Amino acid sequence: MTNTTTKKAANSIVGKLTAGILAVAAVLPVAPVAAQGAGGSALVVGDSLEVGSGPYLRGALAGVPLELDAKRSRSSSEGLRVLASKLGPEHEVVVFPLGTNDFSASTFASNLAAARELAGQRCMVVATIARPNLRGSSTADLNRVVEQFAGTGNAQVADWRSAALSTPGVLGRDRIHASAPGYALRASLLAEAVQGCLLGGNLGGIPAPEDPNVTVPDAPSGRPRARRPKPKPQPPARLPAKAAILALDDAVGHVASLVGSALLEAQTAATKARPEPVLGASED
Repeated sequence: MTNTTTKKAANSIVGKLTAGILAVAAVLPVAPVAAQGAGGSALVVGDSLEVGSGPYLRGALAGVPLELDAKRSRSSSEGLRVLASKLGPEHEVVVFPLGTNDFSASTFASNLAAARELAGQRCMVVATIARPNLRGSSTADLNRVVEQFAGTGNAQVADWRSAALSTPGVLGRDRIHASAPGYALRASLLAEAVQGCLLGGNLGGIPAPEDPNVTVPDAPSGRPRARRPKPKPQPPARLPAKAAILALDDAVGHVASLVGSALLEAQTAATKARPEPVLGASED
């Protein structure tokens, strides 16, 4: 009886600890990844998502000259006009993470193709789209356009959709705009993609949404979609020292509280089962 009670109490402790650790891991902030000495200059043409993520992106790409032009409700059509007026010979990377405010997949595809013509041989960064279907516009169709564009080469994709749908607390109530941690996360994805362009490698920009929790649109005509090789796993983003200490302190306090609660339950259960006396303990 005592062994059974002890095992149940131990299982309760393990269960609570596991839940606590998972809960803490889910709420830890995602910090932007610092630029790693890559040279070059980047031009960012974005919408309200870049209005929010822009300050984080500047911090993440502190070693990279960055020109940012972002405006609320900007479509890819308006972004194309901005790109034509802003793009200069000093820009080595074009960041064009638009499409959230588009309602026609065909127009979005045409605008990306036109942006490619303007960018020439420059590497381009685009982003998958996370939002509900709006005005009869399918988000899946828009993401298919992003995927097809990435397949043309010399492009990096920041997989915002996968990150937004799989990370709690990233999206706001409208399921379009982001929370502060969400903007920091988006900036880190864009920063990794820019680094991938500047360094000529795959540092986070991926060719298509490959997250297992995300439904990838079916290929046209019912043909199975050829899956691209999964990107090599990258080391996790590092929290700034101060933020890491604060997060760790909160995590330790949270887990300690769970441990205390679990131990109290175990003690109560053990007392009811009248366990054998512990060596050195006084008897009633």
